[in-house]
Amino acid sequence: MVLTFAQMEAQEISKANPISATDALAVLIEDPNALVVDVRDSAEMAATGISPRAILAPGRAVAWMADLESEYRSQELQDRGRRIFTTCGGAPSYRGAAAANVLTAMGFQNVQFIDGGMAALIAAGSSTKQP
Repeated sequence: MVLTFAQMEAQEISKANPISATDALAVLIEDPNALVVDVRDSAEMAATGISPRAILAPGRAVAWMADLESEYRSQELQDRGRRIFTTCGGAPSYRGAAAANVLTAMGFQNVQFIDGGMAALIAAGSSTKQP
């Protein structure tokens, strides 16, 4: 079966668990262990800044960073029970959903993608810092 990009986007989004930016911000305030995984590229991050609670995992780096056996593993992505929000640039949030699906497939139990991505987080009042 040949898919269009729009169909691939829809599949990734339908498999992932979304959360609104407002709800994600509330959790980030309440849960000091919650983490944002930002999958945007460096130019996007430089343009808007990143969430103060974010780690950078541009592109497909999140898979290597979360792999328990990878030399590129990230200390922040070792706890499979940690509350994690993935984010990309904006709607339709395809990259954020895809990253959430990767983490879920790798055994993370509490992953959601931020619906509307970083644009929605900023609109909801998130502070930012430069990467």
